[in-house]
Amino acid sequence: MSPRKKRPAAASAPRARSARGLQRQRLIDACISALHIHGPSHTTVEKVVAIARMSPGIVRFYFDSKAAMLVASLQFLATEFEEQVLVPVSKLKSNPVAALELLVALYLDPEIASPRKVSVWYAFWGEASSRQEYYDICGQKDESFAALVRELIGRLIEQSAQPQLDPDGIALGLIGALEMLWQDFAFRSERDIDRAAARRRSMAYLRSVFPGCFSASGDEREGRSGDTPAAAGRLGGWAYGDARAFSLEREALFGRCWQIIAHESQLPRAGDFLTAEMGAERVLVVRDACGALHALRNSCPEAPHELTTDRRGHAEGILRCRVHALEFDLSGRRIGASGTADLTALALQSAGGLIMAAPRGAPPPPERFAGWLEAGASGPSARTSRAGLRALADVREIAVAANWKLLVEQWLEWAVLDAVPGAASELIVWTSRPLAGAGCSARRYRTLAPSAQEEPWLQAFAAPNQLLQLRPDGLSILQAIPTAPDACRLRLLDLTSGEQAGGEAMSGEAIMPARAGAVRYLAGRLTPWARRSTLAVAQSAQRGVGNFGYPPGSHAARAAIAWFRAHIASRAPALALARPPTASRSD
Repeated sequence: MSPRKKRPAAASAPRARSARGLQRQRLIDACISALHIHGPSHTTVEKVVAIARMSPGIVRFYFDSKAAMLVASLQFLATEFEEQVLVPVSKLKSNPVAALELLVALYLDPEIASPRKVSVWYAFWGEASSRQEYYDICGQKDESFAALVRELIGRLIEQSAQPQLDPDGIALGLIGALEMLWQDFAFRSERDIDRAAARRRSMAYLRSVFPGCFSASGDEREGRSGDTPAAAGRLGGWAYGDARAFSLEREALFGRCWQIIAHESQLPRAGDFLTAEMGAERVLVVRDACGALHALRNSCPEAPHELTTDRRGHAEGILRCRVHALEFDLSGRRIGASGTADLTALALQSAGGLIMAAPRGAPPPPERFAGWLEAGASGPSARTSRAGLRALADVREIAVAANWKLLVEQWLEWAVLDAVPGAASELIVWTSRPLAGAGCSARRYRTLAPSAQEEPWLQAFAAPNQLLQLRPDGLSILQAIPTAPDACRLRLLDLTSGEQAGGEAMSGEAIMPARAGAVRYLAGRLTPWARRSTLAVAQSAQRGVGNFGYPPGSHAARAAIAWFRAHIASRAPALALARPPTASRSD
């Protein structure tokens, strides 16, 4: 629809309540029927009162002229459309999937889209070029509807993490599909209209643009597997092992999130590099001759193999692909012959000495997450920040035969939240006091770190997959990195504070003092995150979901787990379906 200049519409026509109002409404209903039969030019007062079974003189009591009666009838249709379509759909803006489903249902509902009313809309549009009142009312209705559709499509594009989509074009396509269906209704009788098929066609368009976002209603699933929502508080069991879920998560979650890759102390010299997998990218972080850090895609531009398979190393000013004999400088620029692309640069930021990377085009890291890393919080984080952090040892990685979400849910079983944030939140924080126990590990930890006895330990989970534990002796970072639909890798980075390490400096590849390693070992004994038993439970749950079809978890799960699942579903709505979304059948 082409944009039209907005003008003040005629006064709203509220629904009739009094006896006088009922008579006026009776005339308007009769006028709409006469317009459906005869069109605006050939509708007369006599024809209207004949349909209404009222005397001709009564029309003058309610309307100054035939023209005023026609305008009132059109205004009634516009007000009805606003009250019964625009208003209820607008109330669901925060949930664009539900809003669009309701919009299609209401737009094609017989109360709004009866052959009688649809034909009147088009009849008035046919006369709009010569009547400004018709133009204003019809134009305002179309503009309001188009603006609402455009807003909902824009919100869904943002929530489904598909910035490549054009909201204006998609909205125009949906409006066009609905308009074509209305035109078909105008030339049929009600008994000849298949409204279920009309809804299926409209929803098929939306599913083709947003695969996995829209479930099918009962009349759309005839003979097909049901795309019904999973039980409250759960994700669909298929989301823990299906290749489609793996692909959806890669785009909607890991294609937009920031992952902690290393600590700056791990790259002290020019040419030092680290590599890691981030779920949606393979990253190579390197320090150049000027001391600047670069995050590059660890992939040869000639073929998508790893440029280097080493997890840590040193390059003397040049990064090489030995397979294709290519060379790049430490910023990723191609050296030598032209014709080969530079290495792809990824997004990189540093906070509190921690190096974070993200795929290209990712939004900035959440302010609360970056602020937590930069400034810490009260208690142990303040001391740790003042003492300064540095890597205790190289990153450790453990293969886990379980979907990454099952591992995260094992972590969050231990989280006790003071308040549950909304699904839009990217970070939850809670405290624990494992040193309050009387076990051997707690006693030994208090002996090695006597100043830490009264300090709480601070945990933060940054969605979708990073757990951080800040203690008086340092910081541990755990990441559940998906590697396959039913497998992941647990990645651990341990940092220690100079204070707890006795203030000794680290030289090159020298190992941190034994005392710091012992304290960290005891901290691991006191917390469950990387215990073998925790990994075993996640792997056993994976077999239960995959081999036996058991539900992945109770709807009465801990608040932190419920928040995690809601967060996942808000960004990849299809994962909340009981079964994988099926392709829409053509009509």
